[in-house]
Amino acid sequence: MIRAFELAIRQLGDPKLRSVIWQSLLLSLVLQAALVVLAWYSLQSFASFKWGWLNDIVHWLGGGALSVLSLLLFPACFGIVISIFLERIADIVETRHYPELGPARGIPIWTGIWSGILFLLTVLAVNLLMLPFYILALFVAGLGVLLFYAVNGWLAGREYHEQVALRRMDRPEVKAWRKANSGTIWLTGAITVFIGTIPIVNLIAPVVGVAAMVHVARTLRPPAPPGRPFVPPAQQR
Repeated sequence: MIRAFELAIRQLGDPKLRSVIWQSLLLSLVLQAALVVLAWYSLQSFASFKWGWLNDIVHWLGGGALSVLSLLLFPACFGIVISIFLERIADIVETRHYPELGPARGIPIWTGIWSGILFLLTVLAVNLLMLPFYILALFVAGLGVLLFYAVNGWLAGREYHEQVALRRMDRPEVKAWRKANSGTIWLTGAITVFIGTIPIVNLIAPVVGVAAMVHVARTLRPPAPPGRPFVPPAQQR
């Protein structure tokens, strides 16, 4: 898995990947800004008490909350970004490292975008539901941070693997592979989310995550369904 991220980071200088990186950067910034503006507008609308001092407290607390909220909601942007750029990123990675695979059948762009929207809504809903637990866990030696990475890593790993794997597999096969490799996929998602919380670096996290998942997908352990000969990942088309 570490090797997968190493290969992904090394390929960021690939001229074919640079335009994708800049486009995904722009989209990530726009989505992140939109989330923050929406949250700030909601806060301003809420802080309309007749006592000025109470409004000041809400604004003061809200400023800090927005910083935390923008961090919590950043993984929600990933789904939209990868749904638009996944095919190009995966093709570039596979062409360089796995030319023997040949062209993937791919997934329809609108299917990918819809999947990305569902992922965004799921991440928003789950993180809002988990927010009280994050806050409580912060008082236990930073457990809140670990909980955040665990929850969002599971969501991101599931989404990234599904989007990458559906290019070459049917959905039941994707599900079987995910079950057989749940730990590896979860850790890949957790590392991607961790990268997504590092300032500046987080803007290229979706690209790195997709590229790394392409490499990880080639090394996953087969589910070995009964009565069916198994084809190694490197030979699957």
